[in-house]
Amino acid sequence: MSNELSSFSDALATLVSTAGNSLVRVDDGTRLTASGLVWEPGVIVTTSHGTERDEELFVITHDGTRLPAILIGRDPETDLAALRVTANLAPISRPVEGFEPRLGQLTLAVSRPGDYGLVATLGLVASVQATQTAGTPEYIVSTDADLYPGSSGGALLAADGTLIGLLNRGFGRGLGVALGTPLVARVVAALLQHGRVPRGYLGLKMQCVALPDALRVTHSLAQESGLLVIHVEPGSAADAAGVLMGDTLISLDGAPLDDVSGIRERLAAGRTFTLELLRGGNRHTFTGTAAASPA
Repeated sequence: MSNELSSFSDALATLVSTAGNSLVRVDDGTRLTASGLVWEPGVIVTTSHGTERDEELFVITHDGTRLPAILIGRDPETDLAALRVTANLAPISRPVEGFEPRLGQLTLAVSRPGDYGLVATLGLVASVQATQTAGTPEYIVSTDADLYPGSSGGALLAADGTLIGLLNRGFGRGLGVALGTPLVARVVAALLQHGRVPRGYLGLKMQCVALPDALRVTHSLAQESGLLVIHVEPGSAADAAGVLMGDTLISLDGAPLDDVSGIRERLAAGRTFTLELLRGGNRHTFTGTAAASPA
């Protein structure tokens, strides 16, 4: 048994050392620091809150080299930022397509917070929140691995070294949360192409409201709330689709709508959408094409 534990321990140490070559410390000139992942040669992905400044950015590599970095772009909604460096650093190993984290799976949280150097903590996948953006599966993971201040932007790894996601204490309000690799890949690709993440724009102002029990029973709705439309922008995608002020949206492309903040994440610019709503106690379906959100 002692030999097995020793072998397991050595394997974990090797994984941490390998991942450490693809992890940097991000220095934005403030007292706060963040970690960062080498996503591809010359591109670092980190958190937006960990790079408060747009200029005079630096990264410190695994061997202590201090490199100037240029901000490619940032996405406040996912709290991600991408930086460019003129160095051929080793990218972090990413999972094969279709990888899904499992509840209870062993995890390693690896980062470069502050002046501590490389830091690793062990934990489990505590929860998996499955999401979708424009029909593509994504996920956000919670882990019980301890995350030190400055760990945001580090890597959450499976026991075989697979990158589960990018650590972000901000999403978990100080607790262990990682944005899944598919989500990070989508955002980084958009930042590289546009410098921002173009999202679908319906042209609606909405507020969350409770659905009356009678309507929930009549229409067999499991959700307890919907989104009340309080304004429709003339000429917008929603206006063209036929949405009216006073309608209550209940689903987008078949997925329940009960949170205003999440609707844009599920809608891509230029994509056809299907909205279900309640109007005068009746259920209606409308289709349209989302416009790009204003810059």
